[in-house]
Amino acid sequence: MTLLVLADSSDETAVRFTRFASDRGVEAVMVADFDRLAVTVTVSRHLTSRSTILVDGRPPVGIFCRGRLTSSPPSAPSARFAASEQQAALWAALALWPGPVINRPTVYGHPPRLDPLELASSTPGIRPAGTITNGRDATGNHAYRISCSTQLDPAARDMYDVVHLTQIDERRTHQLLFAGTSTFEVSGPTHELDLAHRVVIRRWLQAKQTDFAIVTVDTCDCPNGELRLLEASPWANHHQFRSVEDAAYTALLDRLAR
Repeated sequence: MTLLVLADSSDETAVRFTRFASDRGVEAVMVADFDRLAVTVTVSRHLTSRSTILVDGRPPVGIFCRGRLTSSPPSAPSARFAASEQQAALWAALALWPGPVINRPTVYGHPPRLDPLELASSTPGIRPAGTITNGRDATGNHAYRISCSTQLDPAARDMYDVVHLTQIDERRTHQLLFAGTSTFEVSGPTHELDLAHRVVIRRWLQAKQTDFAIVTVDTCDCPNGELRLLEASPWANHHQFRSVEDAAYTALLDRLAR
């Protein structure tokens, strides 16, 4: 039984998961480029499809997808085109592959695109947090650029930055890790978030075919016990869930080897 971990070699979380699986007798192969992969996607005129993925010539039983494979950007236009075609082929193969895939690429992106504002606008009991702005008058202690979803110092943004700006109070902030079919509260107040809110968030993640994500909410002073959704990301990193790291990797293994 072989698990395929698609991740850049600098992804320490992928490295740690691969080591965890190997320590438990499950062969896990971490691949950072296309040299060891072979993919075939066949779609008929009747819209039936077949996807085959091989690593080192062998079919995996499950795939942990940590994002697009990266390499040095080629300089020649023809090489850039070929690299884009490789990424597109892998995207399609992962989307259609019949086995279990953690964070399967879909029409929602590769990796999955998790928009907190989308969930907040479509789900009763959850409200959006913060303001999207390029102005200097809005205040907040947490900001990320809309263009690239990277965090930055709110005081360091310039007049051209369009940011999602939020005021966060850590005393009432809950950070949840969703791994496989398990949910872990990895930081927050002494009381845990209620089950109903966890179920709502998990259903949204399942609709995005996302099995591994970190979600941050706060219990604001809102009517009817509403939550503010601060952040949702498929880039859960090991330093965010150290207290439950082994349990989280076990849940991912159970999802991949079922």
